[in-house]
Amino acid sequence: MEGLFSVDGKGFRFFGIASELVILNLLWLLCCIPVVTAGAATTALYAVAIKIVKNEESYVTRDFFHSFRQNFGQATVMWLLMLSAAAILYFDFYFSAHAPVRGAAVWFIPFAVIAALLLLTMLYAFPIQAVFCNPIRKTLKNALYMALAHLPQSALALMAAAGPVAVILLFRQNRSPAIFFDCVIGVAFFAWLKAHIFVKIFERYMPRQEE
Repeated sequence: MEGLFSVDGKGFRFFGIASELVILNLLWLLCCIPVVTAGAATTALYAVAIKIVKNEESYVTRDFFHSFRQNFGQATVMWLLMLSAAAILYFDFYFSAHAPVRGAAVWFIPFAVIAALLLLTMLYAFPIQAVFCNPIRKTLKNALYMALAHLPQSALALMAAAGPVAVILLFRQNRSPAIFFDCVIGVAFFAWLKAHIFVKIFERYMPRQEE
């Protein structure tokens, strides 16, 4: 029992990670309030979560705002591009479902494919932005490539990404505990789970140092 809660014990490490995720979650929520900054906030969220997973020395608040400032420009542009694409797709789906044109529903299939590709790109784009230094076009291209090249891992990451919403749906009759969980630690917790997946994938694309 003493070893469990010693400085190097699993219990100490568990509570340490939990406290870091609580701080990280609150910082993410705070920086997402203007909405337009959500891309930079999400990039910073993954930057810190990946450090925690890799057991690297990290100072949550300092590292979060360092990544937030460093990636603000590119992450914001990517976020706005994705929001615009999502808005266009929404109207496309609406058109295919409600347009009084014969055969309009057929367009639902290509729109669904595009929506899936956009979702996969969004899943990887901000974690990649947090780790790699590339132009926006290459980041988005790499995001889609990695998502398709590692489909089983992408499926797991998508399930983790749906975690905060799934928690609320599980407590439909009394959503207060679920909302409280998401606001305190939920988003950061599921980002931390996804970070385990991304770390293993990204290691394959890291430049190897010559011996």
